[in-house]
Amino acid sequence: MVDYTTRIIISLKEIEQLRKQIVGSAPGPESLRKYGAMAAAASERTATMLEVLASVGFTFKANKEYIYADSESVEAAKAKQLLAAHGFADKEYQIYLEYRRQWGIM
Repeated sequence: MVDYTTRIIISLKEIEQLRKQIVGSAPGPESLRKYGAMAAAASERTATMLEVLASVGFTFKANKEYIYADSESVEAAKAKQLLAAHGFADKEYQIYLEYRRQWGIM
C-alpha cells in the first residue's frame, strides 16, 4: 500500500518584494497607496487560493515566508487541476508530492 502527502507551498515573499520595489527608501504618499493596493490584491488572491484548497480538505501551516497547504486525500495532479480551474497559474504556487510505502500482509 502507498500513502502520499500533497503539499502546496504559497510564497509570502512576493508581497515583501513589492514593498521594496514600490516604496523604496523614501516613500511618498502615491507609492504607499500603490503598494497598499497591490498588497491588498495579492492578499485577496492568496486568500481565495486558501479557500479553494480548504474546500477539498487541505490543512494549513505557515511561517513568515510561506503558507503550506497539506492533504493526504488529494493528489498533486488533481490539486493542480483544481487551482487551474479557478484561474491560478503555476507560478503562484509550488506542488510537492511525497509517497510513503507501507508494507502489509500479502
